[in-house]
Amino acid sequence: MIAPLMIADYSSGELDFSSKRFKLMTALACVIGLTVPAFGFNPIKAQIITQVFNVFILPLVILSMMILINKKSLMADHKAGIGLNVGLFGALFFSLVISYNGVVAILESINT
Repeated sequence: MIAPLMIADYSSGELDFSSKRFKLMTALACVIGLTVPAFGFNPIKAQIITQVFNVFILPLVILSMMILINKKSLMADHKAGIGLNVGLFGALFFSLVISYNGVVAILESINT
């Protein structure tokens, strides 16, 4: 369900609940959510796994921020300095470590 929010932020900065794209993405998420109990999978375990999948969004967000904040054509005189870039690189490294831990947790939950 984070996809409509990210797409809205990217395209216009405003979430339009009445758009066809929002309704389609929401319907798709609902159908996927309803298939979990239909196939006999534990809904609690499925909820935990979906929350773990959220950690994979963070590196993409940080990487996007790094790209945009360092674009001279976009930021002009407000382009990021070395301190901010070091901080963002540290955040990116941390988010990648957390994402790796998420992968390990998902693989362990599948095997149990």
